[in-house]
Amino acid sequence: MPLYHSSASCIGLCSALWTGGTVALSRKFSTKTFWPETRASNATAFMYVGETCRYLTVAPPEVNPVTGENLDKAHKIRVVMGNGLRPDVWDRFKNRFGIDTIFEFYAATEGAIGAWNRSRNELGRGAIGQYGLFSRAFFEKRSTIVMLDHETEQPWRDHSTGLCRQVKSGETGEMIVALPAEDVEARFQGYFNNEGATTSKIIRDVFSKGDAYFRSGDLMRWEGTGDGRLFFHDRIGDTYRWKSENVSTAEVSQVVGEHPTVLEANVYGVQLPNHDGRAGCVALALDQAQPNAECLASLAQHSAKGLPRFAVPLFLRIVKGVGLQKTGTNKVQKNVLRDEGIDPSKVGEDQLFWLKDGTYAPFGPQEWKQLEGGAVKL
Repeated sequence: MPLYHSSASCIGLCSALWTGGTVALSRKFSTKTFWPETRASNATAFMYVGETCRYLTVAPPEVNPVTGENLDKAHKIRVVMGNGLRPDVWDRFKNRFGIDTIFEFYAATEGAIGAWNRSRNELGRGAIGQYGLFSRAFFEKRSTIVMLDHETEQPWRDHSTGLCRQVKSGETGEMIVALPAEDVEARFQGYFNNEGATTSKIIRDVFSKGDAYFRSGDLMRWEGTGDGRLFFHDRIGDTYRWKSENVSTAEVSQVVGEHPTVLEANVYGVQLPNHDGRAGCVALALDQAQPNAECLASLAQHSAKGLPRFAVPLFLRIVKGVGLQKTGTNKVQKNVLRDEGIDPSKVGEDQLFWLKDGTYAPFGPQEWKQLEGGAVKL
């Protein structure tokens, strides 16, 4: 990970310095050199962010050229720690490389709270935090999850009181964190030389007049019973609305990503001519360069089985390889894909398909003209 990322510099490097541990740094991340460097350094733990673990999981196995031995588990890694390990990759990554413990956490550099989930079995699979009896009281005092108005992308407010409403256990909403009402800078210093961005993160009059909270911008779900697991749902702005329903890109990515041919699934909403809302599109990296009719039909059936009808992606964009739309910290990017939409003239050499008659069929300039002319209603 690049050291400009706070996970690498603070949680990784500084923690090792504090405890007298050793940090092994690579010049850059590569699935071809990652495990050889891990073995060479005798590392017992590594940090990840974004889709790092997915890229390792979908990479071809490394084989000893002399003995033919599969080297997937030939390492000393006991624990991995980071954020962004999706549920559809969790078990595949853990089982393939023999990882004992996954330490998934949630935090932000400017945030005023964090959460973590130490998982060694299926109980904590996919959670970003766990809160027991005592920590739950602290969690509810410092932070909460409120109902979101998906039209305005602002916390929902009661028309009579003007106040927000906390969601019930198991429901999805935006995570907000309490700030000192009289001195918010004591816990949130804001963004350097960007007063607009700083102000947008502070919300007042949430549960009582004058109180102040930090907006995380993240949609989450908390199971308030049992071990109090906290789950990430989506980023506000990534969730899109189709057929008057809210669609979580993370949920769709998880389901589509479980198809055996899918190496990577990046889901986003696209605007269509003569249609309201945004239709679901997924940029797919597959284990085959040219998807055949059987694969396309299987993808459609798999999505229809695992998702509500309104959430099934209407469009596929087949990309040439894994990790093409990512940041320097292996987080997937959606903004460029969203802007290009499904206009065949803007997607380069990528192939486009649309859901038609229970399967995905080729989508080209002729079909695009039909949409533009209003001849097709999805």
